[in-house]
Amino acid sequence: MVSIYDYTSYREFLCDYYTAQKECSPSFSYQVFANKAGFKTKTFIYKVIKGEKALSRGSVLKISKALKLKKREIEYFEAMVHFNNAGSIDEKEFYFHRLQSLSKNHRSGKIRKNQYTYFDKWYYVVLRELVTLLDWQEDYSLLAKAVDPPITTKQAKDAVTLLVELGLIKKTAKGQYMQVQKNITTGENFKSLLVQKFQKNTISLALNSLDRHKKHIRDISSLTVGVSHESFLRIRDEIKSFREKIVEIIHGEDGADRVYQINFQAFPLSQIPKGKKR
Repeated sequence: MVSIYDYTSYREFLCDYYTAQKECSPSFSYQVFANKAGFKTKTFIYKVIKGEKALSRGSVLKISKALKLKKREIEYFEAMVHFNNAGSIDEKEFYFHRLQSLSKNHRSGKIRKNQYTYFDKWYYVVLRELVTLLDWQEDYSLLAKAVDPPITTKQAKDAVTLLVELGLIKKTAKGQYMQVQKNITTGENFKSLLVQKFQKNTISLALNSLDRHKKHIRDISSLTVGVSHESFLRIRDEIKSFREKIVEIIHGEDGADRVYQINFQAFPLSQIPKGKKR
C-alpha cells in the first residue's frame, strides 16, 4: 500500500502508485489512469512522472480525485507539488514546513530527520568532526569556542544531543565521542531544501574567511573563463574526481587536528541569447 506521507517528491509518489496498481491489475495503464483523472491524453501523467511536465493546481485536484485521496492527503499532495515546483529556497522552505505539519503524528510519515535536520545548521557538520578531535571532556563552553566562528555553549550542547539522537555520533565506554560512520554524502541527485541552505551558509563562511583568516591557513581562488557546455561538463567531472581524491586523502588521516570546509563553485555569469553567439 503506497502512502503519500512516505514521499516528498510527487513524481516518485505517482510512479510508485502506478507500479503498485500495475502489479495488482495488469490491465491498469496510463490510459486508464488518465481516464480516471479526466485528462484528454494518456501521455500527460507519463510525462509528469518522467519530469517532462509539471502539475498545475487544476491537475492536482484531478489526480487527487482519481487517487481517492482524503482531505488531509489532498492538502499534503498539493503542498508536495508546490514544494517540488518552487523556484526559490524561501518558497521551498515554506512548503517544506507545510509538509512537516501535515505529516506530523502520522504513523507512516517519513520526512526523515537524518535527511534534513543534519544540514539545518552549518555547525552541526563541524561538531560531528570536532567532538572526535578535541579533548573537551564534555566542556561545552570549550567545544563552542573551538568552532570558528564561535557558537554559544547552548548551541554546542544542543548540537551534540541532536547528533547522538540522529545516530551520527555515539559516546564510548571511556566517555569520549566517536563517529558512527566515517563518511556522509547526500548523493549526486539529492536536492533537499536544507542541503541548499547549508551550501549557502558555507559559501557565506568562505566569504567571511577572507577577513577572518590569514593566507597561510586558507586557500581561496577564483577563475573566470569562457567555456562551451561540453567543456563545463568535463570540468564538472574533474571536480567530482578531485572531490573523490580528497575523500581518499582524508580517509587515511590519523592525525587530524582541525576541521576545514572545502567548497567548489562553478556557476554561469552570462547568458547569450539564442542565435547571438559569435
